[in-house]
Amino acid sequence: MEQNSVLKLEDLIKLADEKYLELIDNGQITDLLKAIGRFSDQTISNDVLILTQNPNATCVKRMKEWNYYSRSVIKNQKSIKVISHRLDKVDNNYEDEKGNVFSDGVEKLRPDIGYLFDISQTEGKEYPYLNTNKENIARFFESAKSALERTAKGYEFKYVDQEPYAKMDKENKVIYIKDGLSIDELINTLVNQTTRVLLDSRKPEGLTSEDKPNIDEVEYNFALYAIKSKLGLNLPDFDYEQIQNYTKAEKIDFAQNLQKVRSVTKQLLSNFDRSIEIAVRDLEKKIAEQEAPTQEEAKQEEVAPAKTTTKKRTKAKQAESEVQ
Repeated sequence: MEQNSVLKLEDLIKLADEKYLELIDNGQITDLLKAIGRFSDQTISNDVLILTQNPNATCVKRMKEWNYYSRSVIKNQKSIKVISHRLDKVDNNYEDEKGNVFSDGVEKLRPDIGYLFDISQTEGKEYPYLNTNKENIARFFESAKSALERTAKGYEFKYVDQEPYAKMDKENKVIYIKDGLSIDELINTLVNQTTRVLLDSRKPEGLTSEDKPNIDEVEYNFALYAIKSKLGLNLPDFDYEQIQNYTKAEKIDFAQNLQKVRSVTKQLLSNFDRSIEIAVRDLEKKIAEQEAPTQEEAKQEEVAPAKTTTKKRTKAKQAESEVQ
């Protein structure tokens, strides 16, 4: 594994800012949205840094986090450097009027360089939670459906006979879903509605409707792209390259809108992925419980012939003694 780099934090921050503008100017905003979906627990700056250093990365964690899942970093792998934060305790000493000295410990967040590794740079136990795709969604459909419904906090879902796939009653906090949809149609519809709810719950950040009249539509479609690209669902049809026409100042401000998109993406996907992870573990537990009696029976079968042989020998000896 590589040693700590001499790269300075200031250089990393500057690189993230430069590459962010470069991605937009080159019409690569969808690449950034995919990164937001894959690494929703990171910041926009870190999504840019991950994309810049390892465009093929799919699942990144710190070394300790990989160790938790019984995986280790392969020797001589180059880490992905990101902007991290750590808590430092600062002692503010002060003296009262009597001359007594006190120490008031305060914890403050300090930016630092963090080190991540993609799953392709690790080895060990299989990591079964990597692909939350259509296959896993269909396999654990009830868990996926329940996770999405729970994420739209405060809203009730009702499945009714109606023409449109969905209707949202914001006043009464009810979302009406067309009954009888296929798994693919239902999951897509639930993602659409839940994303709307989450965006409505966020405060405006960055560019507003006064700056760009369609900014709400932009945020909605960007969030859907990030989420659905991660889940392998149908991507929304939208002009993603329109922000190339923004001024440089607008592009910089738009980074705050993307943070809002990332926040919504993180909340939805973390609930969704956690639900799938629990479902996978429950399935593994059930399989293990079903296999346990089979293994016990196999052991008993191994012992049984030995007991039978002993009985036969005893009977043979008794027969011999009777003959004698």
